[in-house]
Amino acid sequence: MDPSTRPRGHRDVADRSRSRGADEQRRIDRTLAGVLRALSGDSDLDRWGARPIDTHGRLPLNAPHLYPSLADAGLSSLRGAADAMALRMRHSDLGDHRSALPDSTAERLVVEVLEQFRCEALADLPGVRQNLAQRHTEWCREFLGSRLHETHQGILLLTITVVARSTLTGEPISEDCVDLIEATRADLAADMGELLVRLRRTRTSQSAFLPAALDFAAFVAARMAENEEQWGQGTRPRRRGTASAFSLVLDVSESPFAAPGGSPESPGSAGRGYAIWDASFDSTRHICDVVRPAQLRDLRRQLDEQTQDRRAPVAPIISRLQPVVAAPVEVCDLEDGESGVLDPRRLSRLITSPGERRVFRDVTTTGQPDTAVTFLLDCSGSMKPHAAGLAALLDGLVTALDRLDVVTEVLGFTTGAWNGGRPKRSWQRSGSPAGIGRLNEVDHLVFKDSATTARRARFALAGLLKLSLYREGVDGEAVRWALTRLDRVDAARTVLVVVSDGSPADGATAEANDEDYLARDLAATIAAAARPDRHLIGVGLGCDVSDFYQSAIALEPETLGDRASTRAVVEALRTALGRHGGHV
Repeated sequence: MDPSTRPRGHRDVADRSRSRGADEQRRIDRTLAGVLRALSGDSDLDRWGARPIDTHGRLPLNAPHLYPSLADAGLSSLRGAADAMALRMRHSDLGDHRSALPDSTAERLVVEVLEQFRCEALADLPGVRQNLAQRHTEWCREFLGSRLHETHQGILLLTITVVARSTLTGEPISEDCVDLIEATRADLAADMGELLVRLRRTRTSQSAFLPAALDFAAFVAARMAENEEQWGQGTRPRRRGTASAFSLVLDVSESPFAAPGGSPESPGSAGRGYAIWDASFDSTRHICDVVRPAQLRDLRRQLDEQTQDRRAPVAPIISRLQPVVAAPVEVCDLEDGESGVLDPRRLSRLITSPGERRVFRDVTTTGQPDTAVTFLLDCSGSMKPHAAGLAALLDGLVTALDRLDVVTEVLGFTTGAWNGGRPKRSWQRSGSPAGIGRLNEVDHLVFKDSATTARRARFALAGLLKLSLYREGVDGEAVRWALTRLDRVDAARTVLVVVSDGSPADGATAEANDEDYLARDLAATIAAAARPDRHLIGVGLGCDVSDFYQSAIALEPETLGDRASTRAVVEALRTALGRHGGHV
């Protein structure tokens, strides 16, 4: 992230006081998951963040109005989105729909939205219809708030969306949009009328509806092409940041069932999904191979001097985490005793010698560690001021977990250069083609691996103070890398804690693709990572990262490493491990 700019998607810490509490949000999540299962009739459905999932992973429901902000949306809007998802699962065959999607991104979006509206039109419960209408109204307001309608393509998309929904459901167009779309609607009427009639006539049958939806999508794509030829991309909305955040949900992923790709694609390939222009300069290094031992000792001295007054004691951390990091195991301390639990293996002795008393065993229950925790640190430029506090925080957490025999790793991610480095120069020599994917050399750093004790890692953790390593951030690939390492650890339960101060940002990648390219990849990576034995926690430094992570906390950067910040992370770990069967 550029240290001179405020991270995109950033929320002031003070803003969080107005959002829902964690307990309330979890209650709402459970309620919405219940709505999904009840209305769809599918008992395997659940939610991961805002995304619906089943036993195979996240589901490809990509209509943009399905994903209101979990933190800001009203309950009726959230319920409307859940009802819409449930109706889609009830009335649509996702495999048939997916196999028929066209290649064009614009056409895919239109077909996706039309199929979603078709399913919503089949709602027969008045309360559900009311929830759906409320969610659609809120989405229209969000669209207008983003100012995307100020572009030629934006007003076209808004018009066909609200008109198509009104046609399929028989409900009036939202009052917020009626006047705005009137001119565009009138311009489209002659060519669009018959297509709309076909959509409404076939709405009760997915197979009959699909050809009409494809024709309608082709019509919209042709109009968008005409707009681009006549006006270019059009002027951008004046409030660029808001529009960028909103446009994130307009992406229709090519492979929503699969995890995002983590392997390089061929140079020059602008294929669908996540791509990498040139991975030959990527690196994974241990900090001890990057920073000289003498410098690590100096950095350790600096760290101790800078943070000695605000370090949290280790004993309370151990006390809070001990009940949840171990599985209960029965241990037989004494056999052939005269008291305790009857030993089944000694029943024959009791039968042959009724007076025999040495048929008991003494059993105690102890905890056997079965947990692994990885801390993944954003080492982009804007994180430099937080390096010492972050190292102090990790010092205490890793030491406590180590004493509890919990396997830990501390990893970091940055780039090998600013502004694209060698891959960008290669791209420029090739004529700077558009849409080629990640365009920088990623640098993954290991500060502590799973085989190293906390004591032996003390100097390596001080390597966080090597500020020349902090450049830009490619979060999605780093999360996949950390999860791959975590999966190799022999542990029944795993937790990945990602510490960052905002959204992913790499200037060269944004230039070659779009500024939300890396954010979409991170969101897709997290959604695909859902697994009962694995939990992801997002820790935002001075910002709210709950748009990406279902479990998220925010810390004040100025007090990192003190009792309060340490307690917040410990409680997040307790919550995660408690959900996974920990014994609190």
